[in-house]
Amino acid sequence: MGRLAQGSAFFDREEVIARAWDLLETSNLVLLAPRRVGKSSLLNRLKEDGADRGYNTVYLSVPDAEDELDFMKRLIRALHEADSAPGSWLASFKKTLPQDLELTFKLSLVELKAKNFDWRKPAEELETLLRSADSRTILLIDELPLLIGNIVKQDPTGNRAERFLLWLKRLREQYEPRWFFAGSIGLDSVARKLKLSGTIHDLQPIELGAFSEDKARDYLIGRGEYHEFHLDQETIAAILFAVEWLIPFHLNLVFEELRAIAAEKKTPPSPALVEIAVQTLMRKGRTHFDHWDERLEKIMDTRLPRYCELMLGVTCHEKNGVKVETLELRLRQEISDDQERAVVMRQVLDLLISDAYLVRSMDVVRFRSALVRRYWLEVQG
Repeated sequence: MGRLAQGSAFFDREEVIARAWDLLETSNLVLLAPRRVGKSSLLNRLKEDGADRGYNTVYLSVPDAEDELDFMKRLIRALHEADSAPGSWLASFKKTLPQDLELTFKLSLVELKAKNFDWRKPAEELETLLRSADSRTILLIDELPLLIGNIVKQDPTGNRAERFLLWLKRLREQYEPRWFFAGSIGLDSVARKLKLSGTIHDLQPIELGAFSEDKARDYLIGRGEYHEFHLDQETIAAILFAVEWLIPFHLNLVFEELRAIAAEKKTPPSPALVEIAVQTLMRKGRTHFDHWDERLEKIMDTRLPRYCELMLGVTCHEKNGVKVETLELRLRQEISDDQERAVVMRQVLDLLISDAYLVRSMDVVRFRSALVRRYWLEVQG
């Protein structure tokens, strides 16, 4: 629960992984997927399998990176700590690194920040290090969009974010290592919000979604067999209905709560116990869902969280969703100017759909996840 799925715990995704390895032969990638579907586990699986495919793989997660300099420092450290095949570029590269990684930049980070935050010099030195790299090196960068968000908060004009993204693009264009970006907020939606899509248009998109119904059934059967906890078809169907958005994390939440309740009541699992398990999750397990609420506060445009909450508050009361027209009427109470309201409406829907809160079909939007909708109802109540 909540950890990277490694080894035999990593289930399915063969098609996505095969496509990723195929594209990495010639392209840099960006993973398009909403939160909690297993992006980090997928990157970790690529890291695990890299050596067998003749690659040196470097994994770096930067959700809490402060700025551009912090990113560079962490990337150097990740390169230093990564496993490498004897005789490879990465093995040779690691021998050239000083013991004190800060010396790689040759300038104190504190001094740099005191001088109007000029990170071009360490950037040039990092480029020098990457210049001799080969295409059998893959840099797996997780949560870059959160770093971009931190940079925008420090410079709301977006100029620093643009310079940083353009620099990363130049690295991809001029040097051999392959890059694979992912994040709990889509890099594509962040770039679109900043009007900087041109800085990532070279990245080949690859999608990761929920399990199919058949895969979700196989997953639950496998979990049950592992724990010697038999699930009949009716109970499995009840879990799928309760979860709706069939991602491993949510399936696990209900499965584990169901297992605990069945043990407590000393009774076999059943559809009725599934409903009790979901009710218990909503009452006692809200920490598993609070990030859906808290993440809105991290949106780069500080106006949007309030409007997002308004839209979600309206939508959560209808299982089958509400018309976009209904949301527009609600927003009219907050924003009288037609042009401004249209812009905000477009931004809010784009954000909530790309970040997996909502899904849209024609002129109707609804919660993607039945569990998140029930959580939101609890928040509203």
